[in-house]
Amino acid sequence: MPYFPKSKVNIKEALVGEFRYKNSKESFSGKYLELSTGRYYAGTDVINLGREIILIAEETSINIMGNGYDTQRYNKITPKKKKFLKNTKTIPINKTTPTEEDYQRGYYRRYFARRINQPKGYIEVNLDTVKKLQEKVDYDYNLYEVGSITWALKNGTRKTNNNNLRLLEQTFPFVSSLFPILNEFEIIDGPLTTTGGELYYEDGREYIGLYHVHPEKGPMVGAEHINKPHAFLNYSEELSSLTDNIDRTIPIPPPTPSVEVKQPSQTPLRSMLQDRTTTARSTPSIRRTPTRRSGY
Repeated sequence: MPYFPKSKVNIKEALVGEFRYKNSKESFSGKYLELSTGRYYAGTDVINLGREIILIAEETSINIMGNGYDTQRYNKITPKKKKFLKNTKTIPINKTTPTEEDYQRGYYRRYFARRINQPKGYIEVNLDTVKKLQEKVDYDYNLYEVGSITWALKNGTRKTNNNNLRLLEQTFPFVSSLFPILNEFEIIDGPLTTTGGELYYEDGREYIGLYHVHPEKGPMVGAEHINKPHAFLNYSEELSSLTDNIDRTIPIPPPTPSVEVKQPSQTPLRSMLQDRTTTARSTPSIRRTPTRRSGY
């Protein structure tokens, strides 16, 4: 099976009507795996992948509002709004992939939309969808706001993309949840280096310097792979999850009860000398007879 490091896999949960099984009309909802390749698989097992699922293509929203008394009354009061919603379409989810020109430049723009009534209701869209929402065409422009981010593509992109997301969150809180794979679409065509805050040894020490990414073993020390032992490295989020696992597997001994240590009382020096003098005088001297060994 191919190696899927944690930095390349994201676990998400699909809503009803968002995905369907590949080569089938059967819809899918629940937890799924999103790979950095842009493919999706049902379940959360990264070793034995589940059935492949695909995003449902753009469809015209049905906007069935029912036929009850309240619905009929609402339709009479707001006929224009009902007509508007009936003619709108569901916004398609679209993960735009970089072009060859984007890779030559080293970055590209990624676009997203957020439902204004859902703080974490982000979806990734393309530029065409953004323009239609801004021009108030096809989609419910009252329900969404749009934004974009500059996404780095070459030679160590995690730190740059993380910094860009942190800045963007000042305007769009929780937008980082839409882009969890910080080195998504990255290519390596030159030496990789880290200046800190990114890679760590397995014992938790920070690593600064040149590194390379092995296709099966992940990041390792050194500019390129060699046939001699060299250390594995962990990205910061992988190191924290490793620490959590260690904490859960190693039993913590019960606390040792504290023992009170009594400090000797402080006796004045003069009293101590007098006590010693008195003891020396009152103790009779004892003459010891030397032991004689036989001369055999």
